[in-house]
Amino acid sequence: MVTQGKDKQERKVVHLQINDHHEYFGSIEQLFCKYTKEQLGFSIYQVRNNLRKLGIMTSETCIIRVGVLQTKIKKEN
Repeated sequence: MVTQGKDKQERKVVHLQINDHHEYFGSIEQLFCKYTKEQLGFSIYQVRNNLRKLGIMTSETCIIRVGVLQTKIKKEN
């Protein structure tokens, strides 16, 4: 999801919280490159199919959220 406005660009970000530890990923696939379904409590298929609809998924081990990262568009010279 890339949306361009006049001065900013928006990108989807996947936010993983395990206890007080927070990590941010550019995709669900990248999240599952680092963590297994046993570590997260969800399979990649469950997250792919439900995270966008729900916005947040909670297991006994973690919380996974989807959000938007807003960045300023680089000006071309």
